[in-house]
Amino acid sequence: MTTAYFDELAGHLRGHGVPAEEVAATVDDLAAYAAESGADPEEEFGPAAGFAATLAPAAQEAAPEGGPDPAAETWVWTADAFRDREYLNRYGEQGWEVERIDHLGRFVSRRDPERPLRWEYRRETVLPAKHDALAERLAPDGWEPCGGWMYFQYFKRPKAVSEGLAGELDDAPATPARRVFFGRRFYAFMVVWVLYMAALITGIVLGVGPLSGGDHEFGPDFVGGVLAGIAVVVLPVLITLRRRRRR
Repeated sequence: MTTAYFDELAGHLRGHGVPAEEVAATVDDLAAYAAESGADPEEEFGPAAGFAATLAPAAQEAAPEGGPDPAAETWVWTADAFRDREYLNRYGEQGWEVERIDHLGRFVSRRDPERPLRWEYRRETVLPAKHDALAERLAPDGWEPCGGWMYFQYFKRPKAVSEGLAGELDDAPATPARRVFFGRRFYAFMVVWVLYMAALITGIVLGVGPLSGGDHEFGPDFVGGVLAGIAVVVLPVLITLRRRRRR
């Protein structure tokens, strides 16, 4: 059932004109999610035909009027918010133009194999109501929107705007094999966030802390709840690491 569902979904996406590379990446991500959650894909996402119709419009809106260039290279990748601008500009130098950000927060990028241009990027933090005003302010300098994720808005412009012929790329490197770029700061942030949430939930369960409804706020009981929450997360990790070392 699972394989048949995703095969059908892929067929519908191709029928809507979604590029083959993007179809494969999207279906792989959705299949991995379904496998991890153990959910039936049709119950989780709905009928394949309807789900494909929901996913496809964003790709069609991002494509030029004549449709995507079948000869263009496509690369879909992601990076954490600490390093996304670094990688955007690094690969922009290699001719990768971000056309949009998909529903999973990935950069959908293409490169002209015949005359690739070098691109530069910037990221702005802005409220949704001010998106249009920001785009209008940046437009005179050649910046155009290329996607958004939460409160981040991304803009691109070809380096030919500021560097003329130097903005063209003579020899494009191979398409990167890597698709995910998460750094140490991202993982450190996730660890801190998990510890905080564990401590908060433990404090609520024990009836201490500002969200528990009890009489204590940030006193000794709450501190004890925080430490207990950290222990809930840290101890299993330490035990697992110790067992691995013994092996």
